[in-house]
Amino acid sequence: GGAAAVPSAGQAAAGARARGGNAEAMARQGSTSSLQEEEEIQIDQHIYMRYVKNQLDSEAACLELPLTILLLLSFTGVALFHLRQDVVLSVEQAIEFDIVENANFAWELYFGNKVIHDIHSFADFWSWIRLGFIPLVMQTSWAYSESYADDAAQLFPAAPNVVPDGTWSFQSFGGGSRPIPVTGDYLHYNRIIGGLRFRQEVTPMSNLTCAFPSGAAWENWGEWYGKPCIPAWKELPFVPDTLGAETFAQPQRVEWMLMGSMSVEDMLQKAVDMEDGCAQLVTKNRTGIRESPPCWCEWCATQSPPSPWLREDTQRIEIGMATYNAEYGLITMTGVNFFFSRGSQIHKRVEMMSSWVDPLAAPMSVLVPMFVIDAIWVGALLYIMLSELKEVFLVIRMGDGPHWYNSLKDDYIAFWNCVDWMAIVVAIALLGLFGGLLSASITMQASLGRLLQAEADGAASDRAAYLQLVEGFYSDLEQVITVEKFFRLVLCVYPMMVMMRLFKSFAAQARLAVVTDTLKFALQDLIHFFIVFFGTFFCLCLTSVLFFGQDNADFATVFRAVHTCFRMMFGDWDWSAMGEVRRDMAQMWFSGFMLLMVMILLNMLLAIIMENYMKVKQKISDPSLAPSLAKQLQEMWRRRQQFKAGQRVRLNDIYDAFMQLHGGSENDMLKSNRVLTPTFLLDTVPNLKRTQAERTMKNAAEEYRKANTKEFQIEDLRLKQQDANGKEINAPLERLDDITRRVRDTLLYLQDRIAFYDTVVRHDASTPKDDMTMAMAEAAAARAKNTTDTAVSDEVLEFVSAEVGRLNYETASILGQTVRRVDLRQKHIESRQADMEDSVREMHQTLLNLQSEASSLANKLQRVHSTEAQAPSGSAWRR
Repeated sequence: GGAAAVPSAGQAAAGARARGGNAEAMARQGSTSSLQEEEEIQIDQHIYMRYVKNQLDSEAACLELPLTILLLLSFTGVALFHLRQDVVLSVEQAIEFDIVENANFAWELYFGNKVIHDIHSFADFWSWIRLGFIPLVMQTSWAYSESYADDAAQLFPAAPNVVPDGTWSFQSFGGGSRPIPVTGDYLHYNRIIGGLRFRQEVTPMSNLTCAFPSGAAWENWGEWYGKPCIPAWKELPFVPDTLGAETFAQPQRVEWMLMGSMSVEDMLQKAVDMEDGCAQLVTKNRTGIRESPPCWCEWCATQSPPSPWLREDTQRIEIGMATYNAEYGLITMTGVNFFFSRGSQIHKRVEMMSSWVDPLAAPMSVLVPMFVIDAIWVGALLYIMLSELKEVFLVIRMGDGPHWYNSLKDDYIAFWNCVDWMAIVVAIALLGLFGGLLSASITMQASLGRLLQAEADGAASDRAAYLQLVEGFYSDLEQVITVEKFFRLVLCVYPMMVMMRLFKSFAAQARLAVVTDTLKFALQDLIHFFIVFFGTFFCLCLTSVLFFGQDNADFATVFRAVHTCFRMMFGDWDWSAMGEVRRDMAQMWFSGFMLLMVMILLNMLLAIIMENYMKVKQKISDPSLAPSLAKQLQEMWRRRQQFKAGQRVRLNDIYDAFMQLHGGSENDMLKSNRVLTPTFLLDTVPNLKRTQAERTMKNAAEEYRKANTKEFQIEDLRLKQQDANGKEINAPLERLDDITRRVRDTLLYLQDRIAFYDTVVRHDASTPKDDMTMAMAEAAAARAKNTTDTAVSDEVLEFVSAEVGRLNYETASILGQTVRRVDLRQKHIESRQADMEDSVREMHQTLLNLQSEASSLANKLQRVHSTEAQAPSGSAWRR
């Protein structure tokens, strides 16, 4: 699969024809002694050109890193300059702190004992309105320290009736002066616009919504209960969050306390009328007054019989006021919200929403850097968008199919391209929202201008006309705040898109892609682990809801319990609140949660990640295969310098030359099986050097080999394989185990045979007789030695002769049997010798097979070591 050398050009062509359309086709190695050097290296064109294309894509992705960093930094400047959230925070915190801490009621001399969080009934609400809130925000005179008049009379006895001035005059616009505090001044640096707005969310009353049991007749229950049921259409068992306080649905019973047409005394009277529903006008001596309406509460005046403004069907009250801070050019909409749950609890929340009256109104010291950063960000965004559009048009133009969308689907649509377009779409949405914010701000400025002009012209005395202007301004202000809130939300999304672009650039550098590669390698393990993790986690969360939910708000719902348990895994918990429910059961649940989720599962998660992290680190341990970012940039700089010196050509030039060769069809170029040689490259690409041609061809072949060679793993030794005929054979480890077992049995058998043959008695080959013959001869000699020459009779001789004949016969028979036995034994010995030779030959063959298997296994292990030591980086670089 690497760069190849072949005996002849004809053989190369034959090899190419033999390969055909095989995806594994590559150059081959052979003898080159009789060939010219330019014909030594060959490679298929589709392999080479895909290598060039991948190199260009990787280099482009790497070069996007500085652009993405520039995009991120410029966007950071854009967001910070336009939002200036530190200024917004300082203004909003001051207003919230003042309302929460200084709007007091339940006064005792100079000390108010209760604040907004101590409102727990309708009566507390009206006490806070009359005694705390209205006097706080509607300041009519300059405030002095406590018991100022009494202390001054004691300090200055000559002037016992010291009365401090209620107003002061300072220099104002045009050199004139107005008494300070000016009507609507709030916290010295804010001005209330229009006045105070009171509005409600109301729930319809119905007798059919009551939840009565079936133990008695419905009429009896209704007579006993004595009033309709009023279920909330938006029940809030907990303190609402920002989203719940910023939105207001179906406002009803809207009442205004207008500064232009009402004094502070009028506002306090209106608060009284709203509280009692104008039910005591005669007692208040208000029936014949012409300067003010008989009933300040407009909604109450329409009710018959009289009804208070705050009733049991009230679900939510919002007291809103718009303030303008001229020091910063910031306008703030403050909403003091009271949520009346059907559990008889009143939730309180003060919510502010701010926007710049003119987003572009700022000092030149701020405008100049802001416009510069805006231009950089927009320029980078346009560059990215034009690059993507250019690539899209190029893919469409070079597509071979009849439909352009098929070309996009096959050659363009990929994960990272989708990330680029998502970032572009979000950025365009940001620009559109900013334009909408500017348009809404201009409309609001016009409404504010008309309102101020009416106050200057004295038109505030016409309550209806003035109220219309105030309502129009508040409506425009709410539109601005809505657009600004959505604009900030999309601003929060855009950094996530930039982060994804950063990961795209990181993927082109092996050492920067460690995080993504680790997660990719651990993906399967993480999927199975999280099935166990979330199953266990949810069961414990459900247990916490059932056990703590009725007594602890953090576990009252499944969503809150999930969030609380997630915080507990990282060390944030409130044991005292859990222990108050039931200490022993709480301890058991808490201990089990910590043991399972923290000590076991979280550590297992870290172990999975660290194991795969070590694998990735092992792959990039070789600096030659995974160079550092500095070395990679140095290599790119070197290539550029060599190109400028005329020592090499760009890969773009090679790519363009082959594109021109194929008439602009990228598909044809990337699918061609033409066998390339350095000579062909030199003829096709102008100014290409031989060294660069050979180097790129070798690198292309090597990358193709690495990409199409399955990485060897120990698990592969356990997988069954197929032979050349497609028949399934045992796994390599099973075959190795079988061979090892056969070798062991053969060695044991050989040991047994050797021990057997070592026990056989062997005689010298020169001895003419065996043991039996020698014994018979020795016996005859002994008998002869003892024989005497005494005379014998004929009968004795006959008897002796007969016995000798018998003995001769028996001796011959015995000798024949002995010879036959010796012959059989000899044959048995020869048979055993033949078996032993067969066993030795079989053992020799088995040892040869074992040696071959061991050699094959050693080669595989060596390739594993070589693959791990020379693993390719995330971005293939030319060498």
